[in-house]
Amino acid sequence: MKADTLDLKDIFRKDTRYVVPRFQRPYVWKEEEHWKPLWEDLQLVVDELMDRQAGASNQIERQEAQQDTSPHFLGAIVLDQQSTPTQKLETREIIDGQQRLITLQVLLSAVHSVATDLAHEESASLVEKLMYNDTDLTTTDTDRLKVWPIEADQDAFIDVLTFSDPESEHSELDGDDNLEECFRYFRDEIREWAESGDEPTEEHLDALVTTMWHLLRVVVIDLESNDDAQVIFETLNARGTPLLAADLIKNYLFREATIQQDDPGDLHDKYWKQFDEDEWRVDVSQGRLDRPKIDVFIMHWLTIEMSQQVRAKKLFPAFRKYLDRTDNSVEEIVKDIDYYASIYETISEPDRGSREGIFFHRLDILDTTTPYPVLLWIFGHEDIPKEQRVKAVEAIESWLMRRMLSRLTSKNYNKVFIELLDELKERDSEYVGDVVVEFFRGKEGESDYWPGNDKLTDSMVNKEYWAVINQRRLKMVFAAIERELRNTGYSETVEFTQDLEIEHILPQKWSTHWSLPGDRPAEVERMERDDAKDRIGNLTILTDKLNPSISNAAWDDKREAVQEHTVLRLNKHLVTNWPDEWNEDTIAERGEWLAKQASEVWPEPGSEYWDR
Repeated sequence: MKADTLDLKDIFRKDTRYVVPRFQRPYVWKEEEHWKPLWEDLQLVVDELMDRQAGASNQIERQEAQQDTSPHFLGAIVLDQQSTPTQKLETREIIDGQQRLITLQVLLSAVHSVATDLAHEESASLVEKLMYNDTDLTTTDTDRLKVWPIEADQDAFIDVLTFSDPESEHSELDGDDNLEECFRYFRDEIREWAESGDEPTEEHLDALVTTMWHLLRVVVIDLESNDDAQVIFETLNARGTPLLAADLIKNYLFREATIQQDDPGDLHDKYWKQFDEDEWRVDVSQGRLDRPKIDVFIMHWLTIEMSQQVRAKKLFPAFRKYLDRTDNSVEEIVKDIDYYASIYETISEPDRGSREGIFFHRLDILDTTTPYPVLLWIFGHEDIPKEQRVKAVEAIESWLMRRMLSRLTSKNYNKVFIELLDELKERDSEYVGDVVVEFFRGKEGESDYWPGNDKLTDSMVNKEYWAVINQRRLKMVFAAIERELRNTGYSETVEFTQDLEIEHILPQKWSTHWSLPGDRPAEVERMERDDAKDRIGNLTILTDKLNPSISNAAWDDKREAVQEHTVLRLNKHLVTNWPDEWNEDTIAERGEWLAKQASEVWPEPGSEYWDR
């Protein structure tokens, strides 16, 4: 490779078209992280230039002042020379640096717009030379543009780069596209700056254009015939806005498609184009961290393909290893990814009136994604009978919920579900629900067994739940029990848990209105009460939050308030079955009753329910 330090004049003045490969990511730079720092750096250079030129009396002195001004370095770009006929525009593919080059072109367009509005024709003319190629060398209108982005950005980019063109059909760029926002930011900042200060606006624009022509420097790396563009692309990906793992995968895949003599553009448009949309780049929860949706999905898909745990931080290396080993063509791979993406979208926003919808809602509250490869595999097989699919998700839900309520570890869930995935692949998919039940029934280790009713009851009677299991999960448990008590099936809205309040029946601050029995030493009784107050038997949900004075009141007053503030059957059961007193013994009794209800919602492994 060959590296040179060039100013913008050297890069953009010659008639060259810099093309972003269509399988790279869209434009993602933002104001705070990128546009604002660039504009602030640019102003510093312009201010220094204007200070040095303030005493210049002729062009030679102005030129010397310019040479003495410290340039600003914008980083590096990597270009790959493309073969073009002699009479055609010289073309270079942008291997790395598309965000930087696109931003510079938008900045130039903003300068051009301000100069045009302020009737500074000389500045506008000079800027145009850095924006447009010679029309004698172009065959289409878009060939005039020196930088050409991927398809997702092309319409907005054309609007931005031709904004000041008298023949353009748009009068204002007021959309929410990222490129339009970039243009508006620079245009507004430049206009405000140009019209401020003691110097005339014309001098500001002259200095700004001179700076952009001569004092913004870029390290341009031109690849030679023996350079591996993919290796260089991966090595440099951490500069600027870090590439998503999916961006690296996309680039690697479609370069491999070229080697396989497939048309990468056609494959991209048929199978990958959807992933260029912003909705796939938003962060979603992945355990304790948030990661881009596209990366999370590909991680699940790759887990299905490799039948082994794929770590988010190692997603691209894992994918590259998979691609090196698989016999599948690139077309088969991207077609499969596209298919599973539709499944992923479906189960991410399921029908919330269905049993599957209830399951995915509860899974979201559990905040665990480890079952997703298994679930994608199950829902991706259309030949699985519905009753078997429902049985599978019910068994998975029962295993997860019983382990949570039994306060058991979730550390090895990745391994458990990969093992289940392997089992499903080996068995007849027609009986997938039976396979899942059989699989979990066979688990006996502390990290993977399916707790029975004895373990569940012991935990719900004796273990602390408040502040150990988060409130969203506790609300979900109570809401599931309420649904079971109402016996309404699955037609009731899943959002049932959203407006509910967790309430301690025996208050957290109990000492004022809740006297100790006095049968044993006070310290022992106080310790037992403090332990009991945070057990699930002492917790409930209310549709309205109680007034603090009532919340801490004695049981007689609080019982009446609960009756007034609830339409829930689990609370009607509470006030009906324990009308006279509430203490450590009744907390244990209610914990046992709640465990019985939970066993109806999530049947134990030995239940006849699974053998139906």
